Amino acid sequence: MNINDLFELQAKLDAHIEKEHPRQPGEDRLAKKILALQVELGELCNCWRGFKFWSEDQKPRTDEPIECETCDGWGSETDPYGICMSSDKCENCSGTGFVGSRNPLLEEYVDCLHFILSIGLDINVDTNINYGMTISRDVTEQFFEVYRDVLEVKESVEFEFDGVEKYRDLLVPDFLGLGKMLGFTWEQIEQAYLAKNKINHLRQELGY
Repeated sequence: MNINDLFELQAKLDAHIEKEHPRQPGEDRLAKKILALQVELGELCNCWRGFKFWSEDQKPRTDEPIECETCDGWGSETDPYGICMSSDKCENCSGTGFVGSRNPLLEEYVDCLHFILSIGLDINVDTNINYGMTISRDVTEQFFEVYRDVLEVKESVEFEFDGVEKYRDLLVPDFLGLGKMLGFTWEQIEQAYLAKNKINHLRQELGY
């Protein structure tokens, strides 16, 4: 599977969201998606942390423990207020208080990917395009490139220029390059996207 195959999955999610949250008269949903992408890029950058020259901790957030929901991380039985009630080990987490780990940096990256795919569908890109990958001299500059690309796509659509060209030749290649520079393989990105896509469908079912 490659990025082209994900467009179909994104189209199904977008249709689900449109059903649960119909567009309102005069609503510019594309503008909202572009703004949402910028917000998600900021969250991704914050998770990367490499720009935080003022901090001793510039390590990307790639390994965060998942707290056990059964015992609220205590490792044993708790009351409704989260107070430990027993010395017996929680069976769900074997008393560790955790049930695995997550990669926040990767999760933020695929959140961006969801919006990038959705924007592409909104501006009617050819979903069978063969995308390349572009890489800058460092991650900071790569973030700047992606931010610039997002604005160029917006302005091209707004002024009726070829937003598809900007999307195809700039935004997607730079975003894929960013993923590589952050250390992700395509297999990791794909699996994380599929997992989050399922969560997003479930959220719509639950009235998120």
